Amino acid sequence: MTTPWTRAAEDDPLDGLRTALAEADCGYEPEGGYEDRCWILHRVHDGPVRLRWDEVLARAGRRLAEWPGTLSYLVFEGVEGAGELEGPDPAELDRASLDRLVEHLARSGPQGPDTPCGAAQAVVATPPGGQQGMWRGRLGDAPAHYDAMPEFRFPATWWAADGRWLVLTDWDLSATEVFGDAALITALLADPELDVVRHPSIAESLGG
Repeated sequence: MTTPWTRAAEDDPLDGLRTALAEADCGYEPEGGYEDRCWILHRVHDGPVRLRWDEVLARAGRRLAEWPGTLSYLVFEGVEGAGELEGPDPAELDRASLDRLVEHLARSGPQGPDTPCGAAQAVVATPPGGQQGMWRGRLGDAPAHYDAMPEFRFPATWWAADGRWLVLTDWDLSATEVFGDAALITALLADPELDVVRHPSIAESLGG
């Protein structure tokens, strides 16, 4: 049986990330500490047909590899018909991609779906005067937490308690950044069920 994640205690150090999470308005992007990283692009549909981002951009003779900025809706500006498509969702990974990502993350560690996780909502999603949403739970319960929707969006940042991997869906973006070892990232890039690319980090795209 799966259950949504539970609220973290107010004094939980969140595996040493509490301060960084509180200072990252749109979600926490680590500057190092992981062997590799990639981006999962949130799904785009034309009716029942799923399209990869490059298929949409091809309508304007463009490729995502040529885009220097962050991975937001701005990627599709000027593409005819892009506004009539469904997605990509901002600030939240779609459910189908989340399921697939959880499968990869579970295979990447010895505890599988029982991997202990931490999670934090983006600071900008915190109601005025409220506390930033932070949780603890099993990796395998991530989809149940998504379905329960205890907050406006799925947590922007979530990670393995042992530091093996970290996932970020920045509040302003339509793609999810995954940090981990080379084997995890290679597997994600090779998955035909996901639209995964290498792209500059947020800091690199913004010149940081």
